Amino acid sequence: MTTRINFTNELNKLCDSMSAMGDEIKSLFEITLKVLIENDFSNIEEVLKGEERSDELEIQIQKNCVLLIAKEQPIARDLRLIISVINITTDMERIADQCEDICNYCLKIKDNPHTDDDAFKRHINKMAISTAQMLADTFDAYKNKDVKILQEVCEFDDKIDARFNQIWTEIIAMMSENEHFIAFGPPYIMIIKYLERIADHVTNIAEWMIYNITGEYV
Repeated sequence: MTTRINFTNELNKLCDSMSAMGDEIKSLFEITLKVLIENDFSNIEEVLKGEERSDELEIQIQKNCVLLIAKEQPIARDLRLIISVINITTDMERIADQCEDICNYCLKIKDNPHTDDDAFKRHINKMAISTAQMLADTFDAYKNKDVKILQEVCEFDDKIDARFNQIWTEIIAMMSENEHFIAFGPPYIMIIKYLERIADHVTNIAEWMIYNITGEYV
């Protein structure tokens, strides 16, 4: 019985570590939104430091997962949980990488003259906010074991893909019409590319959470 209690405690610590990493990733994305939407670079160094921190957390959490598998040889639901944590932390680390990438591209267009008066910029902002909401909804749903919300997050990824295609077309059109914009177009394209990738990683996280809760991988 004592052995099982210790194992349960270790699993709980694993979940707590994953949740703490999730909170840090959400914080990094919130700072990234301020950089992108508000042109606020005051906390950009936190994103760069946070990306390094996420690397460390991923390694530590996954190392703990491997040790639990080796020591306890878990089966069924316990093994499902550990496998889910391994995959979720990988996707969270990728999100941190892409937050850094977005911030670096924002630095390249820091002095651009384009604002929310330009349709493509408004649409990028909406795409970023929607992606952040996906991330927040995913972790809230996991805490509440709400599979329906997690499924809705997965379905919403198609809308992010559609927004990427729409904005890409708008940027290309701007580059064709405005010679001055040619220098700014490619960084904006990379920004929406990384937003789309973040949405993909959030979808992966939601799918692994569904697997952990239900045993079914969508």
